[in-house]
Amino acid sequence: MSSLAQQLQRLAVPQTANLAIHDKERKSLLFDPKEAANFDKETFFSIGINGLEELSSINPVFREFEKSLFNENAQNFQRAVQTKEVNEKLDETITEFLLHLSPYFLLKPAQKALEWLIFR
Repeated sequence: MSSLAQQLQRLAVPQTANLAIHDKERKSLLFDPKEAANFDKETFFSIGINGLEELSSINPVFREFEKSLFNENAQNFQRAVQTKEVNEKLDETITEFLLHLSPYFLLKPAQKALEWLIFR
């Protein structure tokens, strides 16, 4: 198998196939799955940003995630085409965020921030 064929095969993983498909249902913490399917990426991002801003007013440690998980560039980030190292760093960032988030999980802002991560 040629190098190009191998690269294309890696890009054909389910994650990238799902990016182009509008599901009839979508996983969600805040919405019914059928209702969530009607929202676009920008809506979920706005919900997440709103939650992060509210969390940051409660605990400033959440501001550090504005530059990573809740950055404008995060909307177009495609994990499936990233290197192993980039994905490992992302896993570490998500883990750190979730550790900080856990004491606030029952608060609506925490759930709104988590909604963005569930979408992505």
